[in-house]
Amino acid sequence: MKMMSEAKRMHPAATIFNFIAMIKDVLIPAVIGSFALIRNIDAPSWVWALVILGLLLAIIGFSFLSWYRFTYRIEGEELRIESGIFIRKKRYISKNRIQSIDLTAGVIHRIFRLVKVEVQTAGSDNAAEAGLKAVSRKEGELLREALKRAKAEATAETEESSGVEEPKMVAQRTIGVKRLLLAATTSGGIGVFLSLFAVVGSQINQIIPDGFFTNVYNWAIHLSIVLLLVFILLVCVVVWLMAVAGTLLRYSFFSIRKYEKELFITRGLLEKKQVTVPLNRIQGIRIQENIFRQPLGYAAVYVEVAGGALDKNDDFSIALFPLLKRTEIQSFVQEYLPGIQIEDRWGLLPTRSARRFVLRSTIPVVVIAAPLLYFFPSYSWMALIVIAAAAVLGYLRFRDAGFILTEKQLSFRSRMLSRETIVVDRKRIQSLSTSNHWFQRRKSLQTVYFSIASHSGVGKSFLVKDMENKDAEAIRDWYSFHSQ
Repeated sequence: MKMMSEAKRMHPAATIFNFIAMIKDVLIPAVIGSFALIRNIDAPSWVWALVILGLLLAIIGFSFLSWYRFTYRIEGEELRIESGIFIRKKRYISKNRIQSIDLTAGVIHRIFRLVKVEVQTAGSDNAAEAGLKAVSRKEGELLREALKRAKAEATAETEESSGVEEPKMVAQRTIGVKRLLLAATTSGGIGVFLSLFAVVGSQINQIIPDGFFTNVYNWAIHLSIVLLLVFILLVCVVVWLMAVAGTLLRYSFFSIRKYEKELFITRGLLEKKQVTVPLNRIQGIRIQENIFRQPLGYAAVYVEVAGGALDKNDDFSIALFPLLKRTEIQSFVQEYLPGIQIEDRWGLLPTRSARRFVLRSTIPVVVIAAPLLYFFPSYSWMALIVIAAAAVLGYLRFRDAGFILTEKQLSFRSRMLSRETIVVDRKRIQSLSTSNHWFQRRKSLQTVYFSIASHSGVGKSFLVKDMENKDAEAIRDWYSFHSQ
């Protein structure tokens, strides 16, 4: 601990990460935002070269000073970080608030044999409470062990803990190559890349020449319907391959280890990420079966964690295992989270709810398709196919929706595109409520919501719509009774 009490700087390679961050967060947005103004300024090319060189030199200088003025140390009961070039900021993080210390190694980190250290605390948002952009792997592991040991010392009666034994590993599991390939090809991550393309497109709109979209539109409408469908299919295949590559990069070398008080998850090919999940912060588990995996009998298992140790790429959840057979989930959960029981006695919705689910899915599609059918009647067969698909999706949402109520647990199952099951202990439920509007009251139906603690502190909600009145009241009474 003496070595940790001395103020230290990060590895000099942190200057590279500061430089990249400033280019991404400052220079590129500034250039894109002022592109229309810049292209109207008539200046010699050497002037622009000097401007760019000056900006780069200024960014390099700020990057170096940000590294030089950043120090960290462990002193007494706190992790102390000081930073800032002109205004010094001092951040003291009590060891008792620290929930996890995660190590990440990207491509540049691996070149220099470094890691990024992220400290997560109770009540922190999805951003880390504190982070060291680049330290040696040995230094990162020493820092993590020192903070864990310091926390253990707070509950021990003696300060002589240098000989404390390493936590005993209870269980371990890794993902095989075949399972990883299956997870990648059935990931269903196309929507993520389409969203990314939409965001990028909105940012570069000012750079695209005038009339570009008009020319593309004129080119597309002159294509035959067969060629247009082939083009759309090729685009979908390319995006699917990108989604496959993204899943392979994220979950390569995936392993999960269980210790007495925490789970330790390692994953990643280019960016190796190590995430610590304290067992006492787990609020529940979520089982996700997308439209590709469900017919094959596979699912991904996530944990919902209250504050800290969150994986932004998993929608503020942490992947406990990227792909399991449905028949493996119960034994897997019992091994790694013995306090949670997976049941299979689902209470289903009444038959009269089916019509409401189908209407909710088809009405928006009909509203959008109606003007298209008016202007392009020759493509009415395509609209009918989409409307039929929406009706089938609505029926699947009705058929899959359900609940399980036991003495200590509540489980909800629902579907948007993927079927999701959430299982929580009653002690983890922050609030539970029911509601019914006029249309539901006519059919004696209710919607039930419950919330659990999540990354933002306001809770993450789950619901099942159009539940039988008596079932909704039974769930409400169950929670109200146990809350008392």
